[in-house]
Amino acid sequence: MDLEKLKRFIENLDAKLQKAIDLALRKSAEKIQTDLSTIFKTEGRSHNIEWTPLKEQYLRQKVRKGFSEKKLHRTTTLAQSFTYIVDGYQAIVGTPVKYAIYHEFGTRKMPARPFMKPVVDRFIEKNYAQTIFKATLEEVLNAD
Repeated sequence: MDLEKLKRFIENLDAKLQKAIDLALRKSAEKIQTDLSTIFKTEGRSHNIEWTPLKEQYLRQKVRKGFSEKKLHRTTTLAQSFTYIVDGYQAIVGTPVKYAIYHEFGTRKMPARPFMKPVVDRFIEKNYAQTIFKATLEEVLNAD
């Protein structure tokens, strides 16, 4: 590498690092969003959890009204509602659906059927943030 090329690389390094951080945060949020979709499709099994079965009476009522037999799928509103924003050095993944918290933690009348915690736990356990950031940093630094 000649001196002029090294100088340009150093001058552009800050912008490239910012780009890598932003892109890695977006890719991380997209990974979590994809995994949330998967956990809903598999009713928890993709993340080695078994959601409590629906009560037989409620299941019959759902089917009679034309809704899906799947847990947390009366409508597809919750499963399709996950979104993210990247703000500075953080990515926030969530849902605007107000009743999501009741499914995640349960109520006195309904068992918990967690989806967010298992997805985030696996993301951390598998070191996806580091893997994504490393690959993204390489990609950005090697781009001309």
